[in-house]
Amino acid sequence: MNQSKLDRQVEAGAEVFFRGVGNGVKKMVKNPNLILVFILVTLGCGVIFYLRDVILGQFFSEGEFNVFTIAIHLIWIAPILTLYGFSRMEGQTTDAAEAFASIKFCNRQGQYPEQIGKEVDGKKVILSFRSPGLTVTDWRSRKSELETAFDCNIVKFEVPPHTKQIIKMHTVPSSDGLSTNLPWSDRCISDKEFVIVAGEDLLGPVEFNLDKYPHALIAGVTGSGKSVALRCLFWQCIYKGVKPYMIDFKGGIEFSAFESFGEVITRRQNALDLLKDLNREMMMRLDLFRHTGTKNLSEYNRKYPNDELARIVLVCDEIAEMLDKTGLQAADKAIFYEIEKEMSSLARLSRAAGIHMLLATQRPDAKVIVGQIKNNLPIRISGRMVDSQASEMVLGNTKAAELGDTLGRFMYSVGADTWEFQAYNFQDSDIRPGNYQRGKMLLDEQEGLDAVRQGDEEYYDEYSSPKDFETDNEYRGF
Repeated sequence: MNQSKLDRQVEAGAEVFFRGVGNGVKKMVKNPNLILVFILVTLGCGVIFYLRDVILGQFFSEGEFNVFTIAIHLIWIAPILTLYGFSRMEGQTTDAAEAFASIKFCNRQGQYPEQIGKEVDGKKVILSFRSPGLTVTDWRSRKSELETAFDCNIVKFEVPPHTKQIIKMHTVPSSDGLSTNLPWSDRCISDKEFVIVAGEDLLGPVEFNLDKYPHALIAGVTGSGKSVALRCLFWQCIYKGVKPYMIDFKGGIEFSAFESFGEVITRRQNALDLLKDLNREMMMRLDLFRHTGTKNLSEYNRKYPNDELARIVLVCDEIAEMLDKTGLQAADKAIFYEIEKEMSSLARLSRAAGIHMLLATQRPDAKVIVGQIKNNLPIRISGRMVDSQASEMVLGNTKAAELGDTLGRFMYSVGADTWEFQAYNFQDSDIRPGNYQRGKMLLDEQEGLDAVRQGDEEYYDEYSSPKDFETDNEYRGF
């Protein structure tokens, strides 16, 4: 690890510690018992430090140096560590009934929810309440107030099966809030087959399985960190062996650090040619899977490890530059519609073929990303949005418009739920050049076959006869 990364990690660790000390102070002033403990610890440490020479003289020779003598001289740190320990204490510091009363969270008859259970799962605490007359929507709408009343971070609300009167509130202590800076390291890369990691939420790493959710849309206003998040995800894909393709109509500046891995396309006609090639590759792979009795890329590669196909990732920064047809003359719109058609086909059909798209934009309105594309982007990530309408377009709710100004803070949704997380602080210096690609492209083989058909006789040496060549060609689905 180079020095700059080490410095960032030390800085992040110090921030977590001192924030924990501050949270410990907040927790202590609310609890007289904790105040008493802190006073006793401080007085005890003061006495020991004052009498340190006497104590050491009773047990050790003058000038002897050991762990105990170091501890005696650093005893003044103990009160600070005690405050940090308070911040790590699990459980509520506030009675549930008192917490609900403080924010007047009750049904129309004035009845407050009744706590009926508590489960601890690692750092997560799940509180169960009997909640007559209050729906899960009521709980979600008061989330911020409930977090303040219970002095915790609420991960989600859950309604158990077979009842509507019980609500489970999944929480973590306030001291375990989101970091404001997560330095990137390749150690963050998941060891799962094709899982990429975007950052960390309250419960740990935010992971996306591209086998299950093949495409991602990342949105956010300028300065929200969306391009950094996009490059972080893209680097993980390259590290895991994909065949990378890049489109950037802003001159290629966002992907200049990735140029050693492939060409950055900056012209619209070249982008259209690439999309057509990817659709051809997709159809050839689907034909091959059908002939070999496999269902998708992962299954095919497991069945034929010596004939492995490369996973493909297409990344595009500011998709609006490629798709927005606003203000164009009819004659100029033709290429835009062709690009839209090719992207729609990839979005609908490419999951099984192992072709994925990572798309970024400031504002994904209907004029930019049509429904056939947008509806097939199951991973939605949004940084801060300036208005609720833009947030609705990405996440289906207004939560992105409520985000603060913390750089790298995002909301993500996969399915119906939405969570907040902190993205990794990824730097171009974290990219390590090399040849990571695993597997081949069928288009490359097809070009070789085309060369044979045009008279390259040397290619026939692998086959006993042209007939054998055509049989193998048919088997591969070309």
